[in-house]
Amino acid sequence: MRTTLDIENRLLDALMARSPGLSMTKAIERAIEQYIRTDAYERVRALRGAFPELIDRTTEFDRLDPERPERIERLRPANGDPRRSVIPADRTA
Repeated sequence: MRTTLDIENRLLDALMARSPGLSMTKAIERAIEQYIRTDAYERVRALRGAFPELIDRTTEFDRLDPERPERIERLRPANGDPRRSVIPADRTA
């Protein structure tokens, strides 16, 4: 979409200084995306404590099943990437 914006020079200069090698369009798009992500995070964070029935039971589960933390650690990927789990094919747990 093409549009005309009136942006203060100091803001645009600061953005471009933080975005070396990017076009002005890409830098502005990235800044808007970051703003949207941050706003979404803050909105979710504001809900913290709003659902007391959904409290974290991790500690209780670990106490009831002492082997649980070790099993979870074995399933974590070696490279630290949370999107990929290393689940053994012959999983018995």
